[in-house]
Amino acid sequence: MERTVLETREPDWAHVAWSVTKVLVVTTALSLAACVADRALWVFVELGTDQTASVYGTAARIANPDKRFLYGSSDGSGLLEKTHTLRGEPRRAGPSAGRTEYTITENVFGSVSAPHLDKPEGRLADAIDSVEPGHDPALKDEAREIIDALPQTLKTVAVVGFTREMTTTQLMAFNRTHRICGGPDVSYIYHPSYYDDSSEPDSMNAVIWNRNMTQDAYMPEVQYQCEGEPSPALEEFREWVGLLDEGDDLYAFELDHEWLTTAAKEGVVYGLLLDGWKLSDVRRLLDDPQVDTIHLADVAHDISGTR
Repeated sequence: MERTVLETREPDWAHVAWSVTKVLVVTTALSLAACVADRALWVFVELGTDQTASVYGTAARIANPDKRFLYGSSDGSGLLEKTHTLRGEPRRAGPSAGRTEYTITENVFGSVSAPHLDKPEGRLADAIDSVEPGHDPALKDEAREIIDALPQTLKTVAVVGFTREMTTTQLMAFNRTHRICGGPDVSYIYHPSYYDDSSEPDSMNAVIWNRNMTQDAYMPEVQYQCEGEPSPALEEFREWVGLLDEGDDLYAFELDHEWLTTAAKEGVVYGLLLDGWKLSDVRRLLDDPQVDTIHLADVAHDISGTR
């Protein structure tokens, strides 16, 4: 029987090298083309409003009232994704706990990811979750007992819940009575938070608005007038909601289009978030029959001597 001997041949190394070179050349060319197209997209195409900043940056501020977002910046737009970075710090009554960066990323398909920006955390989150229309005298008495036991010069972050929601006119009258001038230390709760494990989605964040929500200069400036601030604040909120589209991916912030548009349409306020007030000023609000209760989220000594 004859045996067949298979011959082995040396690879054509010159051909292999040429093939590898072609792959590298094509890859480099595609990479350069992508970079050129990326830059051309920004230079030659009118992109209009930066949606990642105008929609999702503000949505993050609404959903995370436990943080003070100082400012935001768009980090450029690529062919595959856009990013917007918010810089802020935990909302505390005392000294700053240090700034942190939070990045929002929107991919080419419109899906959004925003790590650590899905909901508020800590005692402030618990205080916000406790806001709902109703009146329980026991809660008010408990709040009065807690506040009276503390030094009235302390600064606090607190949530005020109303016995029933207020219209803009009613809230402005409330502000005049208590000399509340609005500003960065007063935020309006346009919608309480929601949780129901039998529904889909099973939870929604509270809708909390402050004049600093649209501070990235993509909307016209709104003029505020001290006690009358609730009126332009609602106007600004409604203008922002008007930018939204049903296709916006607000899932990362536990918000959705219907939840926000309902809050804007109703335009009522269920409570206030007070930031850095003296405890004595917060305590006076408890005597108003329109106040259901007050939840203290944080207290600290006021070393500045100011409100």
